[in-house]
Amino acid sequence: MKLGTFAPPDSPVVDPLADTLRHVITTAAHTAPRSLQVALGPSEIGEPCARRLAYRLMDERRVNGGGDPWASIVGTAVHAWLAEACRAENDRLGRIRYLVEQRVEIRPGVAGSCDLYDADEATVIDHKVLGETTMRLYKRGGPPDQYRAQAHLYGLGLARLGLPVRRVALAMYPRAGLLSGLHLWSEPYDPAVADAAIARHDQILEAACALDVTDHPERYQHIPRTASRRCRYCPWYRPGADTGATCPGDTP
Repeated sequence: MKLGTFAPPDSPVVDPLADTLRHVITTAAHTAPRSLQVALGPSEIGEPCARRLAYRLMDERRVNGGGDPWASIVGTAVHAWLAEACRAENDRLGRIRYLVEQRVEIRPGVAGSCDLYDADEATVIDHKVLGETTMRLYKRGGPPDQYRAQAHLYGLGLARLGLPVRRVALAMYPRAGLLSGLHLWSEPYDPAVADAAIARHDQILEAACALDVTDHPERYQHIPRTASRRCRYCPWYRPGADTGATCPGDTP
């Protein structure tokens, strides 16, 4: 742009440094340990889409990067900050009230890290950083079954460590807004919820093996997919393609 001239309002000048920063951030996000996780964790067992869970269980090659990673980055950063805050509170109290990022095994081969366990309240707490629309939805109708299952699965893992678990909770933080917008959902711990999620996981794995999807990927079409606005973020989402280990999505 020449000195003395101005770009029209609808054509802002983009500094190349912005693209450089985006590249650095995106590369780091896609190579983070969480993004490269191989083993299935509690957060995925309750996945509502049977086909997506089947792709994950069979370790199919991912074809969709999932779009802009910023929301996930913000969530990861908030989780790290909350972990340090709870550890600092233990130091202030002079005792361990909070178990932070406690590693638990749900059963052999299925493990994960529980965000927070409050020993005084015998409560599992999972942090969720949500956008405004999702926050309103969950406040009104409660969290989705996937999040419920995740909380109870962590409860099961902690119980297997010999810890008392009376309640499971989701602490929902607004991605944009004030801390006063924090919403806590909770219910009594029920191992039957965790058992049901594990049983469904096993049924989907058995179906995928019975269909022999490794040698006949076109048979994935026999495993139902679930309509969701989340389809576009699925690692196996490819618009217009339903040829084996790719899904065209089924957005409402």
